[in-house]
Amino acid sequence: MTTPTATRDMPRPGADSNAKRAAKVADLIVEDVMALGWPVGEVLGSETDLLERYEVSRAVFREAVRLVEHQGVARTRRGPGGGLVITEPTVGAVIDAVVLYLHRVDARLDEIFEARIILEEIACQLASERTDENDLAELRRFADDKPVDPGGDPREFHALVASISGNSGLELFVDVFNRVAQLYSPDWQRLGSGVAAETRHAHSMIAEAIMAGDAGLARNRMRKHLQAEADFFRRRRSTRQLLPDSVVLAQSGQGKGAEVVARNITQTIVTEGLQPGELVGTEPELIEREGVSRALLREAVRLLEHHQIARMRRGPGGGLFVMAPSANAVTEVAAIYLVRRGMQLADLAELRTGVEVAITDLAAARIDDVGTAGLDEALAREANATDAERV
Repeated sequence: MTTPTATRDMPRPGADSNAKRAAKVADLIVEDVMALGWPVGEVLGSETDLLERYEVSRAVFREAVRLVEHQGVARTRRGPGGGLVITEPTVGAVIDAVVLYLHRVDARLDEIFEARIILEEIACQLASERTDENDLAELRRFADDKPVDPGGDPREFHALVASISGNSGLELFVDVFNRVAQLYSPDWQRLGSGVAAETRHAHSMIAEAIMAGDAGLARNRMRKHLQAEADFFRRRRSTRQLLPDSVVLAQSGQGKGAEVVARNITQTIVTEGLQPGELVGTEPELIEREGVSRALLREAVRLLEHHQIARMRRGPGGGLFVMAPSANAVTEVAAIYLVRRGMQLADLAELRTGVEVAITDLAAARIDDVGTAGLDEALAREANATDAERV
């Protein structure tokens, strides 16, 4: 399938006004790549050219390049004809950010399945309304309920339904949450013949409902299937309700020096249970502990700051301090991926409507006194907001 050309119809969140210089330059690089239509493989410019264009030092520029490499936007190529080469963002970068955030907020497996049910019911609804002849042919492979390759990937059917929905945001997050769910159970692929047959039958029934254009039935069958899958996961001895430490920043497989150092520091924060505001170490201590140069450590710190894991504080009493978990890094990397996939504002509105209606149902069922006070406070802020704040 040909990747759609990047579009500016869906704006992405830029670096805020307080962002450090490297983050702002990284944001400018992304904007320039978008403006060019994201021509993968082309050279955006040599280091000399880009230093002049962005009017920064070589140190700041190289920190910015590490950020865009981490986001999958571009990479450095050395030698003749080298420079900053435009690359294809991958789902791996999104998964890295999502896994790290979910680990830090102690997201439970039950919550992952709750999110999957919401997303995949929406996918069934849209797929039932949008199937064409090619889609029907693909769905028939599953509707036949015939034995499939035992080494095959059970996620394939879910990816197909999300693809038929025609919403790239749904495609991304269905894929991400399917993969993340499996990280809670390391031997998830050893289903056994009985479970494999039940899974195959469930996929067949869902496929039939989608092919018939019966969205309500497709949604209901998908919900029952995912609830059964969640029950299966819970029964397995290897399944954990919380993500294991070993999966943090382990998905992308990046091996450059700064990424390795950032991963090491993250693992220290995770395994030692350091809380927001606690000191990870001073710059000299971290340089000695990691056995790296000051320049390399600072590149790693930019990645940690990008993921809202830790921030470097300068001056007396300074050092690297743990930050409170934030979804900002997930938002940024997912937005970059979806811009490249050509997601339109209409797709975003469609996805938001489905998700937020479902969230409203959950909130109404679970609200307590703290939640009520929070809603009152939010409504009061809205009522008293200035025009600038509303924007």
